Amino acid sequence: MGNLAQGLILSVIGMTITFIALGLVILAMVVLKRLFPPRPLVSDKEDLDETQFVSSLAHDTEEEEVVAAIAVALAHLHSLGVSRSGLGKALEAGRGPWWAMSQLQQGSTHTRTSQGRR
Repeated sequence: MGNLAQGLILSVIGMTITFIALGLVILAMVVLKRLFPPRPLVSDKEDLDETQFVSSLAHDTEEEEVVAAIAVALAHLHSLGVSRSGLGKALEAGRGPWWAMSQLQQGSTHTRTSQGRR
């Protein structure tokens, strides 16, 4: 038996075992659904008759409370100095020494290549 035939047989056996295992998992799910059926969402008719009215004011005040909590947290962070960490200072300062060194190297490389072509 050649390597190709042995590889094909091994692949078929592996796929067969995989699909049998998948079938057993699906069978277990079906059996468990039959043994433990899901409960209905609404069990009593009395629940259907009772209508709960929710005020739109209650929803708005919850949103306002969230906004107020965020504002208080930001004010607290600002008072601690966390927002003044200086992360953007280097960007505002302009080009740094690394850029200058790069420009000098590029300029010297440019002059070398232009001198070599003469």
